[in-house]
Amino acid sequence: MLLCFSIALHFPLSTFHVSSAQCGVKVKPADKAAYTQAIAEKNHKKSAQMMRRVAQRNPKAADPQFQLGMMSVRDGFNVTGIRRYFSRCIELCPNYPNALAHFYMGVIHYTDARYDDAVAELEQYFALANNTTDRAVSAAYEEASNYLYWSQFLAEATLNMAPFEPERVQGVSSKHNEMLPYLTVDGREMYYLRELPVEQERTFYARELEQKQWRLCRSLWQDTVFSRGTELPAPFNSGRPEGAVSLTADGNELYFSIITDSRGYANSDIYRVRRSDGRWQQPENLGPQVNGDRSWESQPSVSADGQWLFFASNRKGGQGGIDIWRCHRLKNGDWSRPENLGANVNTAGNDKTPFIAADGRTLYFLSDGWQGFGGYDIYFTDLADTYGNRPTNLGLPINTETDEVSFGVSADGRRAYFSGRLEGARSADILMFDLYPAARPEPMALCRLEVRSPSGCRDTLLILPEKNKSTVVIDAVGQLPFICCGRARDFASRRSISLNDTLMPLPVAYLPGSRLDVDGEAVADALAQWLVAHPMVHIDIECPRSTDARAVVDRLRRQGIRPDRLGFRGGTDIQHPQMRLVPSQSSTVSSH
Repeated sequence: MLLCFSIALHFPLSTFHVSSAQCGVKVKPADKAAYTQAIAEKNHKKSAQMMRRVAQRNPKAADPQFQLGMMSVRDGFNVTGIRRYFSRCIELCPNYPNALAHFYMGVIHYTDARYDDAVAELEQYFALANNTTDRAVSAAYEEASNYLYWSQFLAEATLNMAPFEPERVQGVSSKHNEMLPYLTVDGREMYYLRELPVEQERTFYARELEQKQWRLCRSLWQDTVFSRGTELPAPFNSGRPEGAVSLTADGNELYFSIITDSRGYANSDIYRVRRSDGRWQQPENLGPQVNGDRSWESQPSVSADGQWLFFASNRKGGQGGIDIWRCHRLKNGDWSRPENLGANVNTAGNDKTPFIAADGRTLYFLSDGWQGFGGYDIYFTDLADTYGNRPTNLGLPINTETDEVSFGVSADGRRAYFSGRLEGARSADILMFDLYPAARPEPMALCRLEVRSPSGCRDTLLILPEKNKSTVVIDAVGQLPFICCGRARDFASRRSISLNDTLMPLPVAYLPGSRLDVDGEAVADALAQWLVAHPMVHIDIECPRSTDARAVVDRLRRQGIRPDRLGFRGGTDIQHPQMRLVPSQSSTVSSH
């Protein structure tokens, strides 16, 4: 929340005798008595009149200006007088020896949005205040600290203004109000709330008395633009207030909130809806593990891989107000007990509307508790940051002095979207803009693979970093896994893979001396994790050269795999490195 010019410190004038010898021009000797008398005069109005006469006769003396400034402080905090006299004082004497002159000049610069100048004056105040025992100067110390804190923040924000040219998302944005958008990971669908008229009997007064209701809608990407959007069919838009949605990358699970009247309490809970054969099933309440009986849970954001669920709640055990919580998916498909994201995200204020980016680690959210520009601002943080750095304000002019409402980012990290109102617009729209690089998550790409195995075929969706290599493990019950290290474009061009119940190609490479290269180590480490999850499986590593096979086995053993589970051999009959299930120890993977 921004500070305003409202300091009101009251000091007796006798405190402010100063020596301005370093400023050059002093009060004329003939006016020294009048100057001292004006300070000693107890009638405030008369004192100010006397000091103004001294100032008129000594137009280049800083001391009378300082005293008039302090009189303005005592006179019900006369802002006009404070501005006039302290500005003149510092103009005449930039190094004025009383710290309060620089304190009030810093406040004036802050009010005028001259934050660099405010920082300079406030730092000068501290340089003087730290070397004095004057109680009047020390009384302003806390306020000066606060103003310096905000001046430094705003000076940096003003200097580093982010590029920001929001545009209406055509098709999605209409003559009605739209809010709380969600763009699917593949960018093909956008979900949002649209305020629409409630159907009612047409009368002469219908237009004036028109009732409206927020409805969940969806627009589809059509070549170069989104469709105009339609209301989601049942089971959505049931008549109860429904919140924004979030989907897993495969589009088969949707999370949203519903407000119900529970014993006179407007209770908001989070629900899951599964998609089967292209149809949405009935909403399932996530139950007491996630939803509290007398608490508010809303604004869910599910990670692209469906393994994490973030949401806002005012439940007990948080940092204060509304906090952001998260659950992870258990092996049985249920959600774990929620954990609070802690003081690196949540504040004593309200922290809400989380959005977890497709990279699974960059979290965007709204808060009124962190340092910002007023109301709710947008922040982002790296959840994998082990140093626990405070979140970053998205900056000006994206954030404003008013409340921001929502925020999301496309899977590639380049485009951000939110609900807002452009200048001159009659309604709130869904807006998009190019997000500046420093605020982008790691760009991710979607790859769809057809997985073939003796038991049938299925489609698998991979969410992979665009730039860096990834190690992919795909398995199925009864089959050895597919493990490969590569870039997203490599998997996108592959399109299909085959799984075998006894034999797996092992794409590992070697350096001179039969040592695994970086990719080979990554594949071997992923294989080790798979073996840990299947503790009864015994395998042979087979390579054209036995020394190469031994290199893979040695890596697996260093990762904690028991030697009795591993065998290796080399031979001219082996064309490529491969992993073979050892029949004598285990007939099929599915039996373990």
